[in-house]
Amino acid sequence: MKKTSKYLLLLGMLFLLSLCAAMLLVIVIDPFFQYHKPLDGINYTIDNQLSQNPGIAKNFDYESVVLGSSMTNNFDTNLFYDTMGLQTVKLCYNGAYPKDIHNIMALVQDSPNKIEEVFLGVDIFTYKATPGMVAYAIPEYLYDRNPFNDVYYVFNKDVILDYIILPHPNTPINEMYWFWQGSTYGKESVLATYQAPTEVLPALSDDYYAENITENLESYILPYIRQMPDTKFTVFFPPYSVLYWYSRYADGSLEAEIQGQKQIIETLLQYPNVRVFYFQNDFDFITDFDNYSDYTHFSHEMNDYMTECFANGTNEITLSDYEETLDTMKEWLLNQDLSKYLGGSI
Repeated sequence: MKKTSKYLLLLGMLFLLSLCAAMLLVIVIDPFFQYHKPLDGINYTIDNQLSQNPGIAKNFDYESVVLGSSMTNNFDTNLFYDTMGLQTVKLCYNGAYPKDIHNIMALVQDSPNKIEEVFLGVDIFTYKATPGMVAYAIPEYLYDRNPFNDVYYVFNKDVILDYIILPHPNTPINEMYWFWQGSTYGKESVLATYQAPTEVLPALSDDYYAENITENLESYILPYIRQMPDTKFTVFFPPYSVLYWYSRYADGSLEAEIQGQKQIIETLLQYPNVRVFYFQNDFDFITDFDNYSDYTHFSHEMNDYMTECFANGTNEITLSDYEETLDTMKEWLLNQDLSKYLGGSI
């Protein structure tokens, strides 16, 4: 019995030592950056937006952030420094809804960094959605500052195996979340994932999405604009291909979405620390499928171009010209035979 007790005690001690070693390994390497910035000489793979963005927001040094959906993944943050002198991180989420922006902005606002500028990509199809929706449920224990629930992080076998023990490439900070290097562009790639409309539905009323847009702005975006008056908010509308608008025409939401964009722009431009850029009316670009990997995702050259525009003011719209800009956009779309870009009609 004594030998058995000693054996069990030894096993228990080894188990505890293993737990302590695992915890120490995670805390020291910290692949999700919950406790510190990346350590020199260690490879960090940054490929998990839900789990790594909060640590980046809490502990990296930065002066500006890029927020938004996958439309913002391909920004090169080095170019933000080269053109505007801003040390920038991307905190994007694929399919981000306004509440996703709110979740990460709470950590940005609470960080010790002095935030000079927030670059916010706006996708109308998420702002018109039911308020409170998120792209994915977040791991709450990584977004709060409660050390006691960090057990879900420091004793996480997937973190230890996938991000510490197994060999993994280092991700340069400016390249995090890039997908353009593995993407194929052109009409064949775009049409391979595009579901063409089969009928045209009646148009929705212009104000169909007004209530949802108002609530999404008031609940998740405007509080930060108001609470951070010394921070510039640069809002931009990225350019989807013409096939996106063909689908909106067919499902009856095109005019309601354009009106929704007007509502967002007019609301945001009431604040002196907001400026707005509009890229969806680059008709040569949105009709050239060589610029796209699918019907919404564009090449990284557009991300580079948008960055340069933020620096030099090209494509900026104001309260004096935003209505004309969007009316021209709507008129062009409604006067096009959008089906011709598929080679047929419905």
